[in-house]
Amino acid sequence: MTFSIRFLLSNVVISALLGVLLVFKRISKRYCTASSQYRIWYIFMAALFLPFVPHDYIRADQLLMRIQRLLETNSAAAVNPSSGTAGAATVSPLGVSDLAVSADSTVVSFLTVCLSAVWAAGCIVTTLYFLYNIYKIYMIQKSAYHITAENEPELYREYVSCMDELNIKHSVPLYASCSISSPVSYGLIRPKVIIPQDMDIELSAQDLHYIFLHELQHYKHKDAVLNYMSCIFQILYWFNPFIWYGFRIMRKDREIACDYSVIRTVGREHAADYGYTLIRYAETLRRNVFLSPLSRLGGEKKVIVQRIREIADYRSESPLRKFRGICVLLLSTMVVYTASPFLTANASTDSTYHFIGENTESIDLSSYFNGKNGSFVLYDTAKDHYMIYNEDLSTQRVSPDSTFKIYSGLFALEEGIISADSNERAWDGTLYSIDSWNQDQTLATAMQNSANWYFQELDEQTGYPALRGYYTKIGYGNCDLSGGIDDYWAESTLKISPAEQVILLSDFLRNKWGFDPENIQAVKDALFISNTDIGTLYGKTGTGSRNGRNTNGWFVGFLETDENVYCFALNMQDSGGASGSAASEAAVSILHDLL
Repeated sequence: MTFSIRFLLSNVVISALLGVLLVFKRISKRYCTASSQYRIWYIFMAALFLPFVPHDYIRADQLLMRIQRLLETNSAAAVNPSSGTAGAATVSPLGVSDLAVSADSTVVSFLTVCLSAVWAAGCIVTTLYFLYNIYKIYMIQKSAYHITAENEPELYREYVSCMDELNIKHSVPLYASCSISSPVSYGLIRPKVIIPQDMDIELSAQDLHYIFLHELQHYKHKDAVLNYMSCIFQILYWFNPFIWYGFRIMRKDREIACDYSVIRTVGREHAADYGYTLIRYAETLRRNVFLSPLSRLGGEKKVIVQRIREIADYRSESPLRKFRGICVLLLSTMVVYTASPFLTANASTDSTYHFIGENTESIDLSSYFNGKNGSFVLYDTAKDHYMIYNEDLSTQRVSPDSTFKIYSGLFALEEGIISADSNERAWDGTLYSIDSWNQDQTLATAMQNSANWYFQELDEQTGYPALRGYYTKIGYGNCDLSGGIDDYWAESTLKISPAEQVILLSDFLRNKWGFDPENIQAVKDALFISNTDIGTLYGKTGTGSRNGRNTNGWFVGFLETDENVYCFALNMQDSGGASGSAASEAAVSILHDLL
């Protein structure tokens, strides 16, 4: 599934999530503060950001997976020579990919291009709209009258007294303009307040005091951050009317939160006076004709009416209400976090790999699989030719299990944690159920014995950031290490397809990534299995287990002959009996018969 399709689907979830948050806000309104109600929008902003974040950073589904794994009673006992630990995640591919360019894939590609083009065009138009409004604000400010102690001493003194009252140390310039009908505050780096021309003539000193406090509260709340973020997300989600409606509610909540802050500043006994200021000033307000990163006192009359009602119903923010507000924010965060797996659109194709090889040949190898579901891919490097059994499954991503150790060792060599000449690591005395693990290991013996602890130590020393960088560099499946640095590869989050395994092995042998040739050779030597009558065999098995049953079997490697090199990958999927040893037996038989 492409980003454009996933993004559309994530919008359905985001729209539903907005509905949930609005209902949640309405229910909790009586029990928490106005500022807490407003801060919920920051959490919603995080939800809007998630579709553009790679899915392997913070995922609720992986947290649940790890909890489930801890609760599984036989996870510790289900250790096998290839994968080591039982996985709790059920491999459930969400779709299939065609290997050749077909009519269906062409239609999907055309639809994807059209959707992307329409979305991009809408983003451009909306961006121009906001830039135009920002330019209008700039021109208003440029032509505005800068109020200082020299030209407007009384007005400036009132404004400065409000800044002192709010303990604002940073200078926030004040301007007056005849181009606006409502006071506004804007600016992220250089904040400013602009008031209508001659506002001080129309209103009393007390009204001015309240209005200045309100606008300066926007600065104190850092509302400009949310204002600019809302503009960005309105650009990205220009097609979603629910998002625009949500931001309309957000702007109302922003003003109510500032109203409450003003009342807290001046005292509950002055709430009625502040409300009357809004009423008196509302009579002269005309709604500004542009949307932009502004916070403004005015707005739609029905919004002002609602704000007046909120002011009349003002209740002091007791410690209990503040505590309830914190609880509401935490619950809102949990709702968004739980929905995060369904929001991610910028993920790798987690379940399938879109293979683009053109020189392919389908073959029937079902007799070698003994009733097990699986696939086999053979790549002739000299002829650039693929022979594939079960094309659909050859592109479906599953856990690599111990086959990841090929690259774990390579990355550690590249990092200098081990070297081609010095790669022995001491056994720490922990007794494992596999005898061959209970001894010191070199890269070659650890690869042959599939000693988990050896490669877990390498990964731990390499570190998550470097590991993720390496996996991304070589394009290893979905590059998802969020399952945890100890076992992301064992029926967990990292997934790869047989087709990708073969392509990676080909890239490995050609050293496409520009790694140290000595390191490539060291891993190749560690993968050596035997000299056979058809050539020199290199490879690595992998077994995935769940609840004590082998359900995922791998054998990947390459065969060197006098004239050629063949890369291969065989994967078996079954409710029981699919193992690395079964996969290696089947693969060796196939290689003998095909070559």
